[in-house]
Amino acid sequence: MHRLRTCPRRPVSIRPRLECAWQWPASNWLWVFSISSRIRLYAVSAGNYSGSHFMHAFFHRTLLLLTEHYVWIAIGVVLVALLIFSVRLGRHERHWSGRLLAPVNWYSRNLAARRLTINILGAMLILWTVQTFTAWVTPALRPSQLFTPPVVGPQAVRVTKAAEGTLNQIATYTGNVQPWEDAVIYARVDGWVKTLNVYPGDVVHSGEVLATLDLSALEPQLENAKAQVTYWKAEFQRNRKLYHAGAISRFDGTRMHDEAAQASLHRVETEIGYATLRSPLDGVIAKRHVYPGVYVHKGEMVVKVDDLHRVRVQFNVAETDLQWIHPGSVVYLCFSQLDDVLLRQRFPKDFVKEPGSGAGTLRAVVAAVFPQEDPQTHTGLVEVRIDNPDLLLRENTYVVGDLVRRSVTKGVLIPTSALTTEPDGKQVVFVAPPFSAQGDVQERTVTLGVQGQNRVQILKGVKAGELVVTRGNRELVDGQAVDVLNLNQASGL
Repeated sequence: MHRLRTCPRRPVSIRPRLECAWQWPASNWLWVFSISSRIRLYAVSAGNYSGSHFMHAFFHRTLLLLTEHYVWIAIGVVLVALLIFSVRLGRHERHWSGRLLAPVNWYSRNLAARRLTINILGAMLILWTVQTFTAWVTPALRPSQLFTPPVVGPQAVRVTKAAEGTLNQIATYTGNVQPWEDAVIYARVDGWVKTLNVYPGDVVHSGEVLATLDLSALEPQLENAKAQVTYWKAEFQRNRKLYHAGAISRFDGTRMHDEAAQASLHRVETEIGYATLRSPLDGVIAKRHVYPGVYVHKGEMVVKVDDLHRVRVQFNVAETDLQWIHPGSVVYLCFSQLDDVLLRQRFPKDFVKEPGSGAGTLRAVVAAVFPQEDPQTHTGLVEVRIDNPDLLLRENTYVVGDLVRRSVTKGVLIPTSALTTEPDGKQVVFVAPPFSAQGDVQERTVTLGVQGQNRVQILKGVKAGELVVTRGNRELVDGQAVDVLNLNQASGL
């Protein structure tokens, strides 16, 4: 028979058993003391009480917990009672066995069942303790604390005057700068790279020599071709004289050999001319693919030249916005990585400072909208073409473009913060009295037009010159009294 014992039995007295049960190592007592200290400090900080008022806060929170969560406290008491009963059930004396019911007697002798029960009850008690401590530290709010009392007197608000102006509805995309034209120089014959006179970043002009190839292996072919031309040319002249003298009937074969020799000489001279690689345009060396002393094959890339005197700025625009974009549409190019002063110096005519457009903004127009869309991303390519003085913009320079979808030149504009959405989806604004700092607001349903980032066009509901509430309008109702804080500033007085 197995018994669950916390310490060995001693018939002399129960004092050794108590000492065995409560003689913990000093580290355990230090752990308990540190946990209790942390709980006390957390309770003090959570309750916003000082250390001297901790006892008052402790009793106040405890009383509040007992009155508001008495059912939860009763559950904890039941858990503790069941846990104590399960632990003490295996410690009864042998003569108690006859007094217990059969199931309880079996349970008291079954060590595995009692262990499982104690573990489950212990885990439940730990969870109960954590939840109780949380409820003790953060007591629930009373129903009266869940509502904000109504404002007594006029509601303080700020207003803005509705005014006529220009508004752009934009769609923002990111793009890259591409060269106006680029050329990749290929080797047209096999040979060793003899000289390579350029390096990435060098400015070159059309016709300038970029590299030369060593084609000394073609010199014997050149000499042979010249000899063949000399021989067959002489044979052709001799046979022509004999033909005119009537000695021979024809000399077509000699003519054919002469022409073939001249063609062979021309081919060899052309291949030798391919040894010199020249730039086909004015531009900048973008990349070198080979180095001096390397053997290149026919068709292998040698250098790449980019024409950056004029550049293309390309954007991948969603198909939902392509319907609004066409050649001539205005676009604002933002180069946040470039200095405003430098951009103003390089682009004095195109430099603008749009509100909210960011630093370094240039005004340009769309040059082309490509007719084909990407089947995977469903975007179309939009291209902007601008000059690039002093080669300020480089290939693949990052740019943010604000493409103007719709524009209004003369419309009634108000800040978007003045709009309030009703539960039924209607857009309303509150109009303040025009000449008095205190008065009643009027709720109006408005019809929106072009919507910008911070402003919106009003087609119907508000007239130019009226004051609309932009701050404090979320809690307003029609006819509510308000106190306008910035009347003179908004009215322009």
